[in-house]
Amino acid sequence: MSRIHDLRRTSTLALRQRKARLARSFALPADVLHASLLERFLKCGKKQCACHAQGPKHGPFFYLNRSFAKGQFQSLLLKSPDQIHQARQGVAAYGHLLEVLDEVCQINYELLRRGEPPGGPDV
Repeated sequence: MSRIHDLRRTSTLALRQRKARLARSFALPADVLHASLLERFLKCGKKQCACHAQGPKHGPFFYLNRSFAKGQFQSLLLKSPDQIHQARQGVAAYGHLLEVLDEVCQINYELLRRGEPPGGPDV
């Protein structure tokens, strides 16, 4: 999860140096996924199965869900441990990208607050 940095006491030079380091480290991973990984336990279609009473449900089943505009979404049932591992890595990579991007945005905000151009010279 993204955190708010208190940048008011950081020098402009230090902000620009941090921003330059972040920009250099910013690489788009090939496996990045903007999605949610869900683990579900479900009831089956057999009325006599214990899962319909107090018994344990079937699973876990892993789904990769993507949301789109106007309430639309896609859901993919992940069928192998390798798919589940790849999905976890891709979702984690997306989270890391958001954290780096958010920190760059916070630095740009602070630079603008100081009257400095955010796209100024990188150090």
